[in-house]
Amino acid sequence: MIKINTLKKNEFLTFCIFFLLALLLSGISIPLISNAGVMPDYFLALFIPLIATRFMKMNIYILFFLGLIIDLLVGELIGQYGLILITIYFTNFVLNKYLLFKSLIMRVLQHLILTTIGIIILFTSSLSYELNINLGLFPIKLLTTFLLCIFYAKLIQSLRRKP
Repeated sequence: MIKINTLKKNEFLTFCIFFLLALLLSGISIPLISNAGVMPDYFLALFIPLIATRFMKMNIYILFFLGLIIDLLVGELIGQYGLILITIYFTNFVLNKYLLFKSLIMRVLQHLILTTIGIIILFTSSLSYELNINLGLFPIKLLTTFLLCIFYAKLIQSLRRKP
């Protein structure tokens, strides 16, 4: 029982560190990717591996609440990230119900599908409310977010292996 509680505390601490890192990176203008349309979506790249690997026991209510917190911190449309995280959670549930993700290629494909769905919802909701989004940069934003997502997935996988 003590080991399970320690493991849950370590997972929560790791999640908080990743969340604060994503918050810090989303506020910093990186010299090579200073354009907002090219900059990866750090929160989307963080939550896709967390949802896909079931890092913590997150349900729809927790994800919606975290999405609202992200919306307040980023200053975007309220409810946008809540909708994205719930959709990714539901899509991941359906994918895991009908497909088996055992090999590395299948897991990478799962992350690509979830990233694509998240970016499409982000762009669609931004277009609906006429936020400043450049559709010409969609493939670059998708690629940078996907690469960051794979990096987070490898990092989470390596942290899970350590005793």
